[in-house]
Amino acid sequence: MHNLFLGELRHHCRDVWGINVKDKSSDSSKLAPHTPAEQQTWLERVASYIRTSSKSRLSKVRKGYLAAVAELNGAVPPSSTFAKKDYVDALLRWWSTSPGGIRLPPVLDEATTDFYLSRDEYDISRFSVLDQATVTKLREDIDSTFFPSWLERPPRNFGSPSHGKLKADVWRTVCTVSMVITLVCLWGGPDASPRQKALLHNFAHLVSAVELAARRSTNQERIDKFDYHMMEYLKSLRELFDHELVPNHHLSLHLKECLELFGPVHAWWAFPFERFNGLLQQLNTNSKSSDMPITFMQYFYAGANLRSLMEEIEWPDATPFRAMRTAYYDAFRSATRGTRLADFRPVLEQDGEDVLSPSARYDEKKLVELPQDIYDGLLRRITELEGPLFASTFARLEDHRPRLPLGAQHVSTFDHFGITYAKQAFSRANSYILFRDGSERSQDFPRAGQIQDIFLHGRMVAGKAIVEPFFVINELVPLSPEHAEVDLFRHLEDIQSRLFYNRTTSTPCILSLNDIRSHFAAFTYIPVDIGEECIVIKLLDRVSGELV
Repeated sequence: MHNLFLGELRHHCRDVWGINVKDKSSDSSKLAPHTPAEQQTWLERVASYIRTSSKSRLSKVRKGYLAAVAELNGAVPPSSTFAKKDYVDALLRWWSTSPGGIRLPPVLDEATTDFYLSRDEYDISRFSVLDQATVTKLREDIDSTFFPSWLERPPRNFGSPSHGKLKADVWRTVCTVSMVITLVCLWGGPDASPRQKALLHNFAHLVSAVELAARRSTNQERIDKFDYHMMEYLKSLRELFDHELVPNHHLSLHLKECLELFGPVHAWWAFPFERFNGLLQQLNTNSKSSDMPITFMQYFYAGANLRSLMEEIEWPDATPFRAMRTAYYDAFRSATRGTRLADFRPVLEQDGEDVLSPSARYDEKKLVELPQDIYDGLLRRITELEGPLFASTFARLEDHRPRLPLGAQHVSTFDHFGITYAKQAFSRANSYILFRDGSERSQDFPRAGQIQDIFLHGRMVAGKAIVEPFFVINELVPLSPEHAEVDLFRHLEDIQSRLFYNRTTSTPCILSLNDIRSHFAAFTYIPVDIGEECIVIKLLDRVSGELV
């Protein structure tokens, strides 16, 4: 799926928007805005410097002026080379081969630190789509967004050369999470210009296509939706930017056939090969090339045997073995992050017997009595899951069913195969979850909330001891029908985002691990049309991922 994450998402950011080639100087907030009169002066200076072939003077001009003059006169740099020096070289090269008149773009109506070419109905220039104000807002939103710990966080200085090369999984997160949050807020509201709305819908088609193609399950409806969004993205790309299509665009149009023939992409994409390439690069070879093949095979078999021993053997519940399992999971935790975790292991995968990881062992010496409202909620949930096997500790004596134990062990976090759930007070980012508990009127809509508390509870069922984690959830309040109509995220349904009020219901929910669907990325702001602080919920469930 590098075709989508790098060939489409990265290509759109770099080659269509030019977002990651901003000069270091453009990161500065100390630049003074140029008034329309000053803009005209600088444009005339650019023309004068071109006529005299003064490379040094052109290099001191802000890049926006160079980009606008270059684009208007057909003197743009080669694809993917949008740094200031590339514009200078392209303008001088153009002037040396075809001297004549130099067309200057019109000045803008307002003062700006980042000049751009205004020339068509939507005011879209290929080289100035994201101005400095938009990039700054994107960075601020990245810093303010809560990402679960298993998701690789985008660099806070995204858009600057200083963050270096980004991996495919980071491009995925930046484009499908961070940019969705920022651009919908900026370009989807009532004050957005036709230019911004056209840009948003173009980008939303791309994000929707990527989200649909990269899920762990698929069906014909999703495949058809993917093909629709990809075709609409490419059509609008040509209409808005007159952008020349590249081989990756052509390949994307064939993914529909591949999905129909071979099923979900995780069965045949290149991520496992890339992962092993990374592992091979980290192995010590001591420059003995003749021994490399056998060394690689020995490491591979040793790792496979170790995983088999640790995962399949039922180790005794004794201190030395618990320490051994904890050390094993801690050592291998770095291998379960980002795409490798979310896309290869379902969140709800369990072995049906022991849902506890070694990092959260049950200790009867740490049991405390649950508050009665939490205990009553626990009893209701266990009864819903297993039937009326237990009676309350406070039930009448004539009820002869075994009493559900009142004690539980409180923990701050619960780690399940690399996914960490945490109390809000301990880790806010790992406390945001989407869930189902079987009481929803519509199965198409997951509920959202924050983990207030986590406890381990033990009970006996058919002579067998069961220890299970339970989660106390403060449920977020969904929007009213009136406010749902103006939810900007809901209007773009396949980007898998929507708004909730940033307040919770008065009664907490009690959930089992099976009830939790996924974490979500969270960002709070006050929408103009709602007038109350809301929380953006960006779905991170890549198993099914359908909100509506």
